[in-house]
Amino acid sequence: MIKPASIVGYCASVFIALVVAAAFWGLAEQAQELSWSAFNDPYLWRVLRFSIWQALLSASLACIGGVAIARAWFYLQPKSIIWQLRLANLCFVSPVILVVLGCVGSFGINGFWQQISPFSWKIYGLPGILIAHCFLNMPLIARYCYLQYNDIPASYWRQAKQLGFSQWRSWQIIEWPMLRSRLAGLFGLVFLLCFGSFTIVLALGGGPKSTTLEVAIYQALRYDFDPLFALQCAVLQLLIAVSLGWLLLGREQQEAKRIQQNILVQHQLSKTQRRLHQVMVMGYYLFIGSILLGILSPLSQLNWQQLPWDKWFNGIGWSLLIALQSTLWVVILGGAILWQYSSNIVKQRRMLAGRGQELLASIMLLAPAMVITTGLFFLLISRADINAYTAPLVALINALMSLPFFIRSLKPALSDAIKQYAKLNQSLDLPAFSQLHLIYWPLIRRPLALAISLCMVLSLGDMGVIALIGSVDVVTLPLLLYQQLSTYQYALASATGLIMLLLCTVIFYLLELTLGRHHVKHL
Repeated sequence: MIKPASIVGYCASVFIALVVAAAFWGLAEQAQELSWSAFNDPYLWRVLRFSIWQALLSASLACIGGVAIARAWFYLQPKSIIWQLRLANLCFVSPVILVVLGCVGSFGINGFWQQISPFSWKIYGLPGILIAHCFLNMPLIARYCYLQYNDIPASYWRQAKQLGFSQWRSWQIIEWPMLRSRLAGLFGLVFLLCFGSFTIVLALGGGPKSTTLEVAIYQALRYDFDPLFALQCAVLQLLIAVSLGWLLLGREQQEAKRIQQNILVQHQLSKTQRRLHQVMVMGYYLFIGSILLGILSPLSQLNWQQLPWDKWFNGIGWSLLIALQSTLWVVILGGAILWQYSSNIVKQRRMLAGRGQELLASIMLLAPAMVITTGLFFLLISRADINAYTAPLVALINALMSLPFFIRSLKPALSDAIKQYAKLNQSLDLPAFSQLHLIYWPLIRRPLALAISLCMVLSLGDMGVIALIGSVDVVTLPLLLYQQLSTYQYALASATGLIMLLLCTVIFYLLELTLGRHHVKHL
């Protein structure tokens, strides 16, 4: 007899598969006019080359900087490391349009760095894209590499000290072999995220020379209405993203089992080495602080007498409506998949189906959001008034984008709780509701609050989907901010960015205060 958990989990997976199949069906309907000769377009291949090139550079710079910061954290062991790791998480989930505003405010032609520097440079084009991508992804890589450093057994460091290893020798023999497998997966993940980057390239690209496939899809559908060219870009992006995604997942499965280090090792550093690590950390926070300061610096030029309150309230309303709908979808779909996952752990079943479901839930990492959006756009535009479905459709696609983060945020805590208390529950013969209410809920409510906060902020800060299929009436805060940036209203854009920051802060605070305040640690 099939258990309710399996029924619910499979229903969620079937629903995700149907949405993806509908998007591919919309692409396939347009593919009737597609031929191999259609790909002989020099502009298309130029866009593809730039998409790959900027993603390679972005991922490489983020990895180099992230490893350097993680190494400095590990050797210095600052007392505020927990807060620094939390800041790294917040940088990764920051609304992308705010990062764009920060880059323009700090490194743009009127930015404070250009004002104090004897040199001038252009923020628009490849430099601006690389700066924004590094802000989003370098802290993520630094965080995970630091955790990997902590997994190096203490015996390795004691032997290195006995053998008199230098810093370079320790890097060759100990650090790099332990980082290599994790870094390969992180590089692939960041490459996929940068390859599918939309908002950053749209706002900071600076013209046809700095256009990626996602931006080309948007321009082809929104301005030229050239479905054939949009389909060509979508097909190429899908093929490359799926191929790299499979390589990434294969690398993750081969990753060695982590070894917990229980003994804190004190590393003896020379004065020069300590200064070097401190300079790296200071440079990292100077870079992060510059972007944050760039978001707020244009506020000094704001005309406080003429503020667009009606546009702000309208943007807040649409942003919250879409974010709440998206979060509801995430909780329903992610909760169903995690329920089946927890049931499989309790019953000690094979997890092959569970891995397939998790892969399906991460479909937006393999098939970028713009590809799915394009397919659904083609499917609906000939059958219905797409403007009538703008908000629900944007919420659904944002939910699929947030679903991998929701599942991966809750999965470790849920797995630990079940493995620790499953046998106790069986011996006491507790009903399922009592198990959830008395045992599991206190343990997972804080990770759940964090996961929901991340999903709401990701949905609230997304601009790619709403920019493609949005109507004139549906204007969210990110879209309003982009419109203000496009018309060089930097002071108004900074005020809109401040509202977004306050809104994200309130979301994190309220969910932590209500849902996550009674968190209980494992016994």
